[in-house]
Amino acid sequence: MTTIVRATFLAGLALTLAAPAFSQESPEDAIRKRVKQYEAAYNAGDVEAMAAIYAIDATHTYAIGLTHRGRLEIAEGLKAQLAGPQKGAHMTVTPLHIRSLSPDVAVEEASFVISGLKDAGGAEVPPVNGLCLVVYQKQGEQWFIAAAQCMVPPPMPETK
Repeated sequence: MTTIVRATFLAGLALTLAAPAFSQESPEDAIRKRVKQYEAAYNAGDVEAMAAIYAIDATHTYAIGLTHRGRLEIAEGLKAQLAGPQKGAHMTVTPLHIRSLSPDVAVEEASFVISGLKDAGGAEVPPVNGLCLVVYQKQGEQWFIAAAQCMVPPPMPETK
């Protein structure tokens, strides 16, 4: 009887200790949540929340070809964009593919649409559709953008 009680106790202890491993979020799910956080922060005009998703030494190359290096420079660039040409704009990000390269590094391929942009005269312009390749690095329990490169593909030539 003592052996059965001891075995039951050890099995319960093993399951209790293993529970955190079973409940850990997959890298893909965690990154999808970060994408939603970024999107919500952008749409709220919350530069601090957006910048907090970048690693301290991150880089971001925007579709216009401008690169910011480091979280502080990225925050300043985002602040200028959201106060200027992207003020009041709305962004939708769609992760197309997320894959882990290691337990602490993952790559996301995503598409984005920015709508509500206005020209210098204040007239609304058509939405901008683009693509991004984003490298995430896990630090502690959080995933941070280590590098992001975005582009807006040129229109395809018309076929005759």
